[in-house]
Amino acid sequence: MQPSGAIPVAIIDGTTYNQSNDIMYALESLFSDHKSLSPRKEDRAKAQELLRLERQIFSAWMYWLTGSPQYRDNFIAVLLTVEGELKASQGGDFFLGKDVSIVDFMFAPFLERMTASMVFFKGFQIRVARGEPTDFPAINSWFDAMEELASYQLTKSDFYTHCWDLPPQLGGSSHEDSGEPFERAINGERTLDGTRGSWELPLLPHNGGIEPDWEWVGDEAVARREATERLSYNHNNIVKFAARGAGKKGIPSYSAPLADPNAISNEAVVASIDAVLRLVAVAMLEGVDCCEEEISKLAEKLVTLGGKGFSSDVVASLGYLR
Repeated sequence: MQPSGAIPVAIIDGTTYNQSNDIMYALESLFSDHKSLSPRKEDRAKAQELLRLERQIFSAWMYWLTGSPQYRDNFIAVLLTVEGELKASQGGDFFLGKDVSIVDFMFAPFLERMTASMVFFKGFQIRVARGEPTDFPAINSWFDAMEELASYQLTKSDFYTHCWDLPPQLGGSSHEDSGEPFERAINGERTLDGTRGSWELPLLPHNGGIEPDWEWVGDEAVARREATERLSYNHNNIVKFAARGAGKKGIPSYSAPLADPNAISNEAVVASIDAVLRLVAVAMLEGVDCCEEEISKLAEKLVTLGGKGFSSDVVASLGYLR
């Protein structure tokens, strides 16, 4: 769609738009039969002021995310200004009151990435579960309001995805020691209290208090069924992708290893990965307890029949997928 490969990009009626703001304005003008997201006449000056603030918080975030702790205070100061604007909003939790507007959608992608990256790289927590204490209650109420919108639910991403796809886009992000416990928890390695893996079932609510659960999805059983359906629907591609973990890196190399289009899968482990993921699917539907014996048997066979090197390649592939 775009020769440079850059995103976002949209082609609408033959015209290419390659900036998110341009895409939003185009959709707003071309599809006028829906409720307008444009600010009301009396709110336009305020909207422009808020959009300037959006650029300020973006800049402050970038400086701290990719730089040193010296930029921390400036980021917090601008974030508190955003908090103040939301707190002062009349009649609702959005930037211009009770109705969502294009201002909210321009803030959304960056506030979402900020909440993920700041806790992961810096140990600075903005987003909390409902009812938990926070220095940013208005920002959290804004997120809660956004997450009631079906359009936002369909485009929202998670902390893990954001924190792994940001560094390749930015040329790197700077880690601080205070972020390490949160990084391990978001990566699925250890819970904040260090007692177990943070992705082990049953999952802790809100990943131990780091990232609010997506409550609109439904209960845990609904989430497991959806995950199983996605795994089953696309199983051939998922298995092949996982086998990259025991394969070879592509040439030329890419700064985002999980998005390397030239990576070569290890075909020798594909059947074993498929067998493991079938058990994972059953475990997601019926519970881990029902599959523990079968999982143990399969693990034993991988070692005895394939050898230590082969079984290590299977484990590496599953770790790559995870």
